[in-house]
Amino acid sequence: MEKRPKIVVAGMCDTKFTEIKFLAEEVRKAGGDPITLNCGCGHPCDWPDISLQEVLDAIGVKQEEIFKAPRSTAVKTVGEAGAVKIMQMYEAGEVDGIISWAGSMGTTTVTYLMRALPFGVPKIMLTDMASGDISQWVGNKDIYIVNPTAEQGVNIVTRKMVANAAAAIVAMAKVGNIDTADVKPLMAITAYGTTTQTVNRCSAYFNEKGWDTIIIHQVGTGATMEDLIRSGAITAIIDLTTGELTNEMYDSVYSIPKTWEGERLSAASDMGIPQIVTPGGCDQAACGPISTIPQNLMDDFKTGKRRPWRETGLPYLHNEGVTIMYPTLEEIESLSNYYVEKLNNAKGPTTFILPMQGWSAYDQSAEVATKERGWSAGNGDGPQWEPDENEPKWSKRSTLMREIFEEKLDKSNEKLDFIVADMHIVEPEFGDLCNRIMEDMLEGKWEKGKYRDVDGVVA
Repeated sequence: MEKRPKIVVAGMCDTKFTEIKFLAEEVRKAGGDPITLNCGCGHPCDWPDISLQEVLDAIGVKQEEIFKAPRSTAVKTVGEAGAVKIMQMYEAGEVDGIISWAGSMGTTTVTYLMRALPFGVPKIMLTDMASGDISQWVGNKDIYIVNPTAEQGVNIVTRKMVANAAAAIVAMAKVGNIDTADVKPLMAITAYGTTTQTVNRCSAYFNEKGWDTIIIHQVGTGATMEDLIRSGAITAIIDLTTGELTNEMYDSVYSIPKTWEGERLSAASDMGIPQIVTPGGCDQAACGPISTIPQNLMDDFKTGKRRPWRETGLPYLHNEGVTIMYPTLEEIESLSNYYVEKLNNAKGPTTFILPMQGWSAYDQSAEVATKERGWSAGNGDGPQWEPDENEPKWSKRSTLMREIFEEKLDKSNEKLDFIVADMHIVEPEFGDLCNRIMEDMLEGKWEKGKYRDVDGVVA
């Protein structure tokens, strides 16, 4: 007899009891074994399989405290307790999937539980909030958001949608673990469109060497990547494009999800996996439409604090939905210190490569620009190009970062190397350098200081 997957049906059982009971019954009809879990914050109810107090016991809180607390505090506390409880259940083999049906309060609470579960555990959130900004609930996890059109009411409209979702969660849970017999080792390569030439060169090289590569677009998904590294799914990384770090400076919609509790550039160092890091994309910050940029930042382009696009007094528009911010040298100094802080802790072979001639297709001079390099000749300098006064073919940002690294990087850490390359990040030679170093790391041939004889390496 086929095993029935265990599906947690979580929700506000004190107020949405009709809906949660109906959802649980649809899960049962679809072939699952539903386990109802109460995340309600209003008053006790005795029908769920797991009561609110059982949830709160995971963090040592009494439900009476929740009933007296302000709503925002109650939701946060129950959500955090639920995250601990669901992981206890998962580790005991009691969770094959989770599903919920809720409005804004229930969605906020239950997605704490969903985000706590590992990648690959099926998660479906039925919420009438689906048509708005769902980033606060999804975070960096694989949550399916479904619009049931209403948060309450079992009727001719919602019956079908809820039944579909119940059938989906059971079917997903029955998939189980993938067959790993023919699965290749996985390498992450971080990307922007403006670093894609080197991303593709590195990906193709290691695909030929028998690796799978996962290309992580740096629009907040670096958090997902860090968690996958910690889970053991990703075992090597060319962190070519760390542009999310500058997105973080401006509260960009493309920055790390606020619900994530980790730190970028920490997992590979902690886990000791081979890593190459560069400042790719950090010459820029991807923000939303120009209408969403705070006025104080817009004023910086008029005053010259931030370099405007040509003579417009405005930032460069990547497209209608993406405005490119220009980090100041003070912000690059802060960024440099962040790199140093994280990489000094490296436990496995780690190389930071600094491309002195530019960090993206937008960060190059008119003299070298071509269509193949991502900035066509005839369009002048790239929008982020700022040459060093003493070495005009080098970026001023690179010169500053080099000075900080040479002063503060831990030279006693034999797992950590710093390479200065008289190259641009989109040049084939830069990709070849990344490939050579990573291949040596994977084969156990990497040594600190080994690559100083490579053409273009200056320090």
